[in-house]
Amino acid sequence: MENLSTRHVRVLQAVVENYIRTGEPVGSRTLARSPGFKLSPATLRNVMADLEEYGYLCQPHTSAGRIPTDLGFRFYVNHLSGPSEIPSAAQRKIRERLEMSDGRLEEILHDGVLTLAQLTPYVGVVSLPDFRRMVVRHIRFVKLAGHRILAIIVALGGTVQNVLFESDTELSQDQLNRYSNYLNSLLGELTLNGVKRKILEEMAGDKRGYDELFAQVLALSQNLFQQKEVLGGDVMLDGKLNLLEHPEFADVERMKEIFKAFEEKGTILKILDDALEGEQLRVVIGSESHARELRHCSLVTAAYGRPGEVLGQVGVIGPTRMDYSRIIPLVNYLANVMSQRLTS
Repeated sequence: MENLSTRHVRVLQAVVENYIRTGEPVGSRTLARSPGFKLSPATLRNVMADLEEYGYLCQPHTSAGRIPTDLGFRFYVNHLSGPSEIPSAAQRKIRERLEMSDGRLEEILHDGVLTLAQLTPYVGVVSLPDFRRMVVRHIRFVKLAGHRILAIIVALGGTVQNVLFESDTELSQDQLNRYSNYLNSLLGELTLNGVKRKILEEMAGDKRGYDELFAQVLALSQNLFQQKEVLGGDVMLDGKLNLLEHPEFADVERMKEIFKAFEEKGTILKILDDALEGEQLRVVIGSESHARELRHCSLVTAAYGRPGEVLGQVGVIGPTRMDYSRIIPLVNYLANVMSQRLTS
């Protein structure tokens, strides 16, 4: 940043905003005709050449104008894109949509991601809570046919997850009640992973009279914890076809890559999980995601949850030239309304 003069910054901002608006490379003559510049095309070409040398712009074709790089967009987001005011109609739609939901977590998340896809020309995305990271309030085991068992897990705050799994041996409902009671006595302020560690610690202690109980609870818990696809996080998407409106996604192979990431979800989930460790609001631009399939995309996400408990991330996926000044406050507002709805 120390290399950039005021002139460099003004030209970079103009290039980024022109490119966001048109999707076309920006030339020096285009800038020279802008009312904000009183510079010749030759002077502007020199400034743009400097910005290209510094890594903020690139030239897709020799005869074309220039477009921002990921670094250029990052500078713009961090230093130049002031948040715009959220239209009152958009605020009203978000509040009304979420107030219509029945209060279940899944319904609130679905309404939130659907609303983003309707209010923006991008893909709405939300990560579902990872139960292994949530503080557990109550666990109950219910016997089904044979070795099949239903575990009903209630997290702090009331979120419920039902997990179907099989035990190594057939157990009676009385035995399952005993194991449930023992597990619940260990919970305290523990996550599921914490419960598993607690059981191992108890088994290592002097509890000879209860070795069989501990062994059964540990075996049962291990079978439960192996259900990663149920207990682990997941991703909900809406508005995938919105990307077809943007010229940078006209390339069929590029769209195949992006839709593959949408279908497999693991790449997106990792990015959203990483965001849980960061700030309330996060912007991931192009190659910053370290995901080849999403190198032409940006993600704007914000955390949602309850007081003292972050449950996941909600936001949008779009081209790197998305309108950040509009999208960032919109995503942040929706996340706050979702959190208020979950709390109430």
